[in-house]
Amino acid sequence: MRDRKVATPWLVSFVLNPSLWVGGFLVFAAIAFEPAGFTRWRVATVSFVFVTAVPIATVFALKALGYLSDVEMRRRSERELVYLVCTVSYAVGGLWLFLAGASWPLWGLVGLHVPYAILLTALNRKWKVSIHTAGMAGMWAAALVLFGMGALPLGLAVAAAAWGRWAAGAHSPGELAGGAVFGFALTASGLYALELVAGT
Repeated sequence: MRDRKVATPWLVSFVLNPSLWVGGFLVFAAIAFEPAGFTRWRVATVSFVFVTAVPIATVFALKALGYLSDVEMRRRSERELVYLVCTVSYAVGGLWLFLAGASWPLWGLVGLHVPYAILLTALNRKWKVSIHTAGMAGMWAAALVLFGMGALPLGLAVAAAAWGRWAAGAHSPGELAGGAVFGFALTASGLYALELVAGT
C-alpha cells in the first residue's frame, strides 16, 4: 500500500507531462485552424516535433550522457542546458511555421515558447519554479483564449499536475503556484497581443 502511495504522484506527473499535453494541444489547434489536407498535418507534425519530441529527447539524451542526475530535473543547476536546447528548438519551429504560412495561433504558440524558456532560465537561477504547472497552465490559457470558456475544465489538469509534483516532493507550494501564474499570464497576454497584431 505504501509503495502505491509513493508511486501515484510520480504516475500523475508522468501522465501530465506538459510537453506531451502541449504537443497534443498544438495538434488539436492545427486541426482547428489549418486547412484540411497535407498542410494541416505538416503543421501539426512540425509543431509536435519542435515543442514535444525535441525537448523530451533532449532530457533523456542528457540523462544518458550524465549531464542530468534524473529526468525530473530536480537539481536547479542542471536545468539551464535543457532550457538552451529547448529555446533553439522552439525558435526553429516557430520560424519554420511562420515562413511556411501557418496560421498565427500555431506559429504564435510555438514562438511564445522562446521568451517563455528565456524567462524560465532567468527565474531558475534564483527560484525553481515548476515546469509542470507552468506548461499546463500555459496550455490552459491558450485553450481559453483560442476556444473560449468551454476550455475551463482543463484547469483540473493544472490542479492535478500541481498535486502530483507536490505529493512527490518535487516542489514547494510557492514554486507550483509561481509556475502556474507565470505560464498562464505569459501565454494569455502573449496570445492576446499576437491576436491584435496578426489576427486581424
